Amino acid sequence: MDREKNHLWIWTAGTLIGLLLLAATGWFGRSAYRHYQEKHDLAQAQAFLASGDYRNAWLSARQTLLLNPTNVPACRIMAALADLSHSPAVLDWQQRIVETEPTIENKLAWAATGLRYQNPPFPLTAQILDELAAAATNLVTYQMVAANLAVRTRRLADAETHFETAAKLDPTNQLYELNLAIIRLGSANEAKVASSRKVLEKLRTDAHLGLPALRALVVDRLAHKDIAAADDYSTQLLSSPQATLADQLQHLGILQQLKSGDFTARLQTVQQQSATNAPAVAEVSAWMQANGLLADDIKWLTGLPASLQAQQPVRLALANAYLAIGDWRTLQDFVSKGRWGDLEFLRLALLSHAWSQLGVPQVADSNWGAAVDKTGNRFGAMTTLLGLAEQWQLKRESEDLLQRIVQKFPRERWAQQRLEQLYLATGNTAALNQLYARLVLLFPTEAGFKNNLTATSLLLKTNLPQAYKWAEEVYARKTNDLFVASTYAFALHLQGRTKDGLAIMQKLDGRSLEQPAAALYYGLLLNATGATNAAARFLKIAKTNRQWLPEEKRLLRDAGQEW
Repeated sequence: MDREKNHLWIWTAGTLIGLLLLAATGWFGRSAYRHYQEKHDLAQAQAFLASGDYRNAWLSARQTLLLNPTNVPACRIMAALADLSHSPAVLDWQQRIVETEPTIENKLAWAATGLRYQNPPFPLTAQILDELAAAATNLVTYQMVAANLAVRTRRLADAETHFETAAKLDPTNQLYELNLAIIRLGSANEAKVASSRKVLEKLRTDAHLGLPALRALVVDRLAHKDIAAADDYSTQLLSSPQATLADQLQHLGILQQLKSGDFTARLQTVQQQSATNAPAVAEVSAWMQANGLLADDIKWLTGLPASLQAQQPVRLALANAYLAIGDWRTLQDFVSKGRWGDLEFLRLALLSHAWSQLGVPQVADSNWGAAVDKTGNRFGAMTTLLGLAEQWQLKRESEDLLQRIVQKFPRERWAQQRLEQLYLATGNTAALNQLYARLVLLFPTEAGFKNNLTATSLLLKTNLPQAYKWAEEVYARKTNDLFVASTYAFALHLQGRTKDGLAIMQKLDGRSLEQPAAALYYGLLLNATGATNAAARFLKIAKTNRQWLPEEKRLLRDAGQEW
C-alpha cells in the first residue's frame, strides 16, 4: 500500500512538474513573442516617423503601446506626432514619459513643452523648474528652459543671467554667445547693444550659427524700423538651403511693409509650396491671420482639397479664422460637422462659444459640458480647455476646470494656487476651506495646507474643536512661522486665552508683526485686552491689505475699523 502511495506521489509530482514546465514554456514563449513584437512595432514606428509617413508611424506606435503602455520610445513618437498636429495631447504623452522614467531630462522636456502649449505665465513650466532648482541648475538644459521662460514672460534680465550661466557651463559652445547677443539687443545700454550686433555680424558667416544670427539681425532691424536692412538680411537668409517656412513668412512680412509688388506672387508661391502639408498650411494660415489677411486666408483654406481640410491642423486653422473674424454662424456650422478625434473636446468648446455668441446660452452650456466630458480627464485637454475658458472670460467654467485639475492632478501646484487666488479674489472662504481640506488629505505632512485649513475653519467657526487641535499641532512644528503663529494666537483668543495668544505673537520679530497678515490678528488681540491705542496702529496697518476675506473684514469692523 505504501509503495502504491509512493508511486502515486511520484506520478502526481512528475505530472505536476511536467504541467508546470509546460505552462512555464508557454508563458515564456508568449512573453518572448510579445517582446519581439513590441520591438518590431517600435522599429517600424521609428522608420515611418523618419520617412514622414505619420499615419503608419501612429499605427505602429499605438500597437507598441498596446503591448507595453510604458514603452518610452513609443510614447516619444506619439508626443512628436501630437506636436506635429499642434495637439495638446503632447502634454499627456510627456507626462506619461515622466511618470514612467522620472529623470531630470524627461521633466525638462515636459517643461519645454509647457512653453508651447500653455498660456502665460506658463504655470507647468514654472512649477517644474522650481521643483528641479535644487538638483538641476548645473545643467545647461535647465538654464535654457529657464531662459526661454524668462523671455516668454518678458523678464529679459533673468533670461540674460540664465544664458550667461549656460555659457559658463559649456564655454566651448558658441550658441550661448549667440543667445546672449540676441538678448542684449534689447538692452538700454547702447554699448552693450553695439557689442551684440558685432557678435551677430561675426557669427552670420558661421557654418552652424549663421542662420540664427541672421534671423536675430532681421528681427533687430525690424524692431528699429530699418526695413531695407531687414530685407537685405532676410534675402541672405533665404539663399540658404536650410531656410525654413518661418523664414519665408518673415520675408513676406517685410515685403508687405515695403508695399512691394512682389508680395502677392511670393505669398502664392509659399501657399503652393505648403499646400500638401497640413502643419505647413496651418503655419501659413496663422501668419496670414496675424497680418491682416483674414478674408484671403479663409478663401485659401476653403479652396484646399477636402482631404487636406479634414486634417486637424487645417481644421484648427480654419476655425481660428472664423473666430478671429467673428463669423459665428459659419463657425457654428463648421464645427457642427464631423468628429475631431482626440480634439473632439476642442470642437465642442468652439461650438459652445459660437452658440454663446449667437445668443443661445442653453445650447452653449450643453456643448461646454460635453467638451469637459470629452477631455477624458486628460491633462493636456483640460489645460487647453482652461486656457479657452479664461480667454473667453468664463469664470464659472474656469473654476470648474481648475477644481477638476486639482482633483485629478493634485501635484499640479499651479492649479491649486490659481484656484486659491480665485477664491481669495471673490471672498469665497467656504470654498477655500474645502480646497484646503482636500489638500490636507492629499498632502498630510505639509504644514502650510493644514495651517490654511485651520485658519479658514476658525474664520468660519466650523469644526472648532478640531481646528484648535490643528492650530496647536502646526505651531509645535513651526513656532517661528508668522502665519502659523498668527493662526495659533487667533485660535487661543477664540478659546478665551487671549493673553496666551498675545504671548505667542510677541515672540516674533517686531518687524514681522507690522506685516498686514500678522498686524490684523495682533491688533485684534491687543484690542481685546484693552490696549486700544497700541491696537489702532496695527489695525491701521492691516487695512492696507485689500484682499481680506469677508470674515476678516468683519473682524476689522468689529474692532472699530471702517472698511
